[in-house]
Amino acid sequence: MENDDCVKFIPFSHYDWTYARSGWLPWNPTAFALIASFCAIAYWMCLELLVLVYVTFRRHTGVYFYSIIITTLGLILQTTGYILKVFENSCPPVLVTIICKLGWVANVTGFSVVLWSRLHLIVDDPRILRGILIMIITNGIICHTPVVVFEFGLMSKQHSTYYLPMQITERIQQTIFTIQETVLSSLYIYHTFRFLSAGYTTHTRNVITLLLCVQITVVALDAMLTVFDYMDKFTLKCTIHPFVYSIKLKLEFIVLNHLQILVKQGLVTPGLSLTSNIAPSASSIATLPQRPVEKQRPVPVFERDFITETGIGSASTSLTTVDSDSVKERRKDHESIDSNGTLKGEEVDWKHITGNPDNQVIVISPNEEDIERLYLGRWNGRGLS
Repeated sequence: MENDDCVKFIPFSHYDWTYARSGWLPWNPTAFALIASFCAIAYWMCLELLVLVYVTFRRHTGVYFYSIIITTLGLILQTTGYILKVFENSCPPVLVTIICKLGWVANVTGFSVVLWSRLHLIVDDPRILRGILIMIITNGIICHTPVVVFEFGLMSKQHSTYYLPMQITERIQQTIFTIQETVLSSLYIYHTFRFLSAGYTTHTRNVITLLLCVQITVVALDAMLTVFDYMDKFTLKCTIHPFVYSIKLKLEFIVLNHLQILVKQGLVTPGLSLTSNIAPSASSIATLPQRPVEKQRPVPVFERDFITETGIGSASTSLTTVDSDSVKERRKDHESIDSNGTLKGEEVDWKHITGNPDNQVIVISPNEEDIERLYLGRWNGRGLS
């Protein structure tokens, strides 16, 4: 006698991944193993990210920190809601949908906010930053709202009525969010690419290249999700969505780890303009005019949000203009470095003496814990740009 409580078996070749399917997923070991694998990896990476965020960042505050936390928690919620939605269980469908969509909104828009917050390190035009933030908020309201409404409609008895509107809306929102993240990644790639012509060492160039590859990977992963949408493979897309976004967040920390190594090795001069990170020759230093000493610069509030636990030193960064005689005196002490690789007192490592477009010599004390700003940040006289 056949048991009516058993989930019906469907061959993998006949599996329905579209919106037209309603109810629990039919039994197929390959499909179930595929879904379980992607969800398990997403869970693991999200839990790892939560630990890394709290261990890496000293200041547990700021847009960058909270956007990563919210995005990661959103991925956990969406994965949990998706599992409860497609596999047979006794949970209320309304509660499951709320969990799933709340997580979806948090991780999709949250990741865009992560990219937006990092743009503050290299984009100095407030109009661009403000315009991008308005774009993120507007797209979030326009795209999230109808999808959530239609999702609840699919749960009702009029499933077929909401099927076509949901299919169209899903493709539109996926396309819009893909374009949005492409714009953010393109801006990041463009401004970072300007570093490539500044005469950096091979190691520094390799890290910058890695950063570019990460942004390109983000765009490629978004394009893959869009393709699944247009192929009407909604269930398959929902399966890999948390996995894809957890990868994109993980890549953020891969780049951050390389930046930390770069700073520890003293290969980057912090706080300089994009075109002034080339050490001048001895002859050019000798001819530089004497400039007055500038006042110590305060650290902007937003900049403090990027301070990490594993940075070098503990003091604040200061900018000083010196003449050629002072440079020669400081150069004699460039080998006086403690066991941690941090310069002592007024001793200056020659790697941190460089010229800028105004032909003045800049001495930066590498006593700053802000890893990302040390690598990508620069000043325009008013603060971080």
